[in-house]
Amino acid sequence: MRYETEQGEERIAALRSAIYVGVALYNAYNLTSIVLLRDIVWLSAGFRVLLVTPMSLALAWHIGRFPARLRELMVLGAIVCAYLIPVFLFWLTDEPLGAFTFGEFSLTLIFGNMLLPLRFRHAVVFTCLAFVMTSAAIFTKPDLDATLRFAFAVQLATACLFSLYANYRIERRRCVDYLSQLGARLAAEAAEAARKQFQDLSRTDALTGLPNRRFLSERMDEWFDDDRPAAVMMIDIDHFKLFNDVLGHPAGDDCLRSVGAVFAAMAAGTDMVCARFGGEEFTIAVRDIGDLGAARLARGLVQAIESLAIVHPGRSDGVGVVTVSVGVAFKLHGKTVSQAEVFAAADRALYEAKRRGRNRFVLDHGVEAHRVRSP
Repeated sequence: MRYETEQGEERIAALRSAIYVGVALYNAYNLTSIVLLRDIVWLSAGFRVLLVTPMSLALAWHIGRFPARLRELMVLGAIVCAYLIPVFLFWLTDEPLGAFTFGEFSLTLIFGNMLLPLRFRHAVVFTCLAFVMTSAAIFTKPDLDATLRFAFAVQLATACLFSLYANYRIERRRCVDYLSQLGARLAAEAAEAARKQFQDLSRTDALTGLPNRRFLSERMDEWFDDDRPAAVMMIDIDHFKLFNDVLGHPAGDDCLRSVGAVFAAMAAGTDMVCARFGGEEFTIAVRDIGDLGAARLARGLVQAIESLAIVHPGRSDGVGVVTVSVGVAFKLHGKTVSQAEVFAAADRALYEAKRRGRNRFVLDHGVEAHRVRSP
């Protein structure tokens, strides 16, 4: 139960505190027993000190070890037992002043229903048992004046109704407050989840599932604030407009998804960002990589897309499958350079790769273009 998971420790602490206070006050009536129950004072003290007190302290000590339902039933059993003893002493004593112990019953009802407080269904059981036991003692006690019997019955009924109603109010307020807090918390959690989902969607390309240009820009802002080297690759699908014109936009979307899936697989588990830059253009950024490493990666990208063997019937250059061109630019270690400058350099290298025949990569700083042929 969710409430028990969240509030169980607090409930246990409250029960322990109430039990300790109850035991102290319960034993205080040993003082009144000296005056009111002189004929059975040792019996009264024995019940209170040797039975109820150790039982209550043991319950308080071990109460956290029991499941919630059993815990509440044990508390109910303990308060019923504690109530039964003064009722029995009231009925048993022959002292003329013994009837004055009747006031203890109302205090025990208030303790069980309002100070503990018992859960409402248990409070109903406790109150009914208290009413039955006390009524039996009132009407079977020898030599008790009839008028006093009536007065005690009215006082008993009043105390039972008062304490039970008070328990209902306490329990209802507890439930209402918890449900109100839970509702507010769940609403806040739902709003936060929606915010995060919206934030994720705003940084994700809906077609390919890759990060989008906004995400790329935010990540590059972080990367360009430190001294670590990085390479930026601008990637464009060759003759993509012709692909769409011949096969249609649904086929074009499938092509973009397939190419994006290759890039996502290559970027998985690495310090690499792969994003759809827009249209048929993608961007891959890699940290801590030099010329040779960037060249190997770019070559692998070009080969991987050609190996998909996506038929491209619109090409007139003799290549019958979808290919990509890649332009690579670098952010060098310890060099101050802007994000815009590196992206512009990568873009220049990309267009140089296209000028030289496509299906290849070009490194921006003077390295010859590399054509990648099919195996």
